Amino acid sequence: MKRSLKVVGCPPATQDVLLNLKNRQWAIRNVAYGPPNPTIRNDAYWEFLALGWGTTAAVARTMRCGNCAAFNVSPRIRRCIETGVGGDPRDVDPFIKAGELGYCMSFKFKCAASRTCRAWVAGGPVKAE
Repeated sequence: MKRSLKVVGCPPATQDVLLNLKNRQWAIRNVAYGPPNPTIRNDAYWEFLALGWGTTAAVARTMRCGNCAAFNVSPRIRRCIETGVGGDPRDVDPFIKAGELGYCMSFKFKCAASRTCRAWVAGGPVKAE
């Protein structure tokens, strides 16, 4: 796996694929980052989160990385993700948009908007510096 060159001012995990994977795996194990495949129902996952939050699975399903206060999609972070993925930004842009990628400021990894974790915080995403 090729690591891209680091860009000054970017969070390290946006530039280093292996570090990003390490941090994401930590979030999967420790704060229930998921669901594994957001395109399917994942009832057990949402029931688990709902139980921890004291709410219903239907409400838990609304609490996503894409509306979390720790989810950063600012222009600077977007550029960091683009450079970290590598290649021409025009080629990378569809990939980033498809995953609705942002950066989790709490756990320091590139994150998909359709996922969540037990540390979800209302009020996001972060769109400006």
